[in-house]
Amino acid sequence: MKHFFTILTITIFLSGCATKNAFTKLEVTDLQEIAIENTVSGKIVAGEKVGGIFSAMYLNNIYPSLSKSSNIFYISLFLKDKSKDLNITSNTNKPLRIKELPHVNKFNHLLPIKNEWTTDYLVTFKNVKSDNITLSIESGQFSSGLLNYTRD
Repeated sequence: MKHFFTILTITIFLSGCATKNAFTKLEVTDLQEIAIENTVSGKIVAGEKVGGIFSAMYLNNIYPSLSKSSNIFYISLFLKDKSKDLNITSNTNKPLRIKELPHVNKFNHLLPIKNEWTTDYLVTFKNVKSDNITLSIESGQFSSGLLNYTRD
């Protein structure tokens, strides 16, 4: 019993000094860590049917030097049916601009998963006076639901 308490005490002292987190083992840069924290990924669904997948990243929290008058999102999107209109809104507002990006662009290094079958977009919205920002992606009957971001 005496040895148990000694080993327990040493373990607590040594583990309390650790500075590692989940990203340490993944060899993720500080910028990529911030990007992951500001990314929401999921499915675009209608009931039980899946119409696509997405990753949406709020760039203003990653690059504080970006425009203060707009909210900018980097969205990587795969849709099964590309013939349907794509509708992206933020806080129920339509975007000021949607720009389709080439597959290799200055933002795709921030996403942990890279593939050839997604389409990347840079989507700009007018800035809202709220710390909570919502984003919604819709295509035909399929929707992402409301994605929530917090302004840093």
